Amino acid sequence: MAIAQLIGTMLTGYVDNDGKMKFDGKAVYRMPCTSMLDFEHCFIPEDMGPLVGTPIHLGFVGDTVGMDTLLKVATMELKYSTSLGVEDLIDNMRLAGLKVKLDNEYKLQVVTGCIDIDVIIELDLRISYYVIAVEEGIALRIRLCEDGKIEKPQNVLCSLWTQIKNWKKIGVTFEHIHMTDKYADYQNQVDELLELTKLYGKYAKMGDDYLLYKLLSCLVIIGKGSCFYDDFVMAMKKVIFDYDGYDKDLQMGIKLGYVSRDGNIIKFSPDLERMATWKWQWLHGEDK
Repeated sequence: MAIAQLIGTMLTGYVDNDGKMKFDGKAVYRMPCTSMLDFEHCFIPEDMGPLVGTPIHLGFVGDTVGMDTLLKVATMELKYSTSLGVEDLIDNMRLAGLKVKLDNEYKLQVVTGCIDIDVIIELDLRISYYVIAVEEGIALRIRLCEDGKIEKPQNVLCSLWTQIKNWKKIGVTFEHIHMTDKYADYQNQVDELLELTKLYGKYAKMGDDYLLYKLLSCLVIIGKGSCFYDDFVMAMKKVIFDYDGYDKDLQMGIKLGYVSRDGNIIKFSPDLERMATWKWQWLHGEDK
């Protein structure tokens, strides 16, 4: 069958001296972009579209693989996505015929990060993303800007928190991202980002993570910690076009402690204001 997330099996073999095809096993591959092979009946179409990069061979059907292989797959996945369903990746690897064996816990203290560039080609458009990348021990890719445009704080925080949360589901955690010497100047910014991401996660677990994202987006548009009710409504309608659920969101936000209201004045919590005003700063013009 065709396997989602671009993981699948294909027959491998050779042509013997009589010109006959001899199959010697099924290999499991992770394809590097959205133009996937059709694995149904092990048929490879003649025209499968362009591939970016080289497919990674993960093993053969029946092989047992561990964390190293999962990290390879997760890193490739994150180059085309801002979130990571680790459990789904494991399921798809198993559907493709691999046996995945992991330890119960991977409690990491420090992981190493760097600045990297992901290039994605979609519909003949070439999009470049600068990211904070972690590939050893845990796979993380945090998009900082797209084609020179800095990512909004709510997108960065939500993406990193989602990645951390999904790794935690299979027992993988870490405490600190140490930037390599080449990017040591960005250590303070990465430390602050991780601190705010943990704060984002704390508020998300208090209640409604999607509501938190919407209110942060609203606050980014408003640009200050308090506003008139009408300005709140206008901003929420920009977050979601022609949205009419803002009063319900406001009431739930008040209940959860995300915001407060005094007559016609809406005030966001200081923690939300901290998150909404975070912005990545390039120090050496790397994005130019």
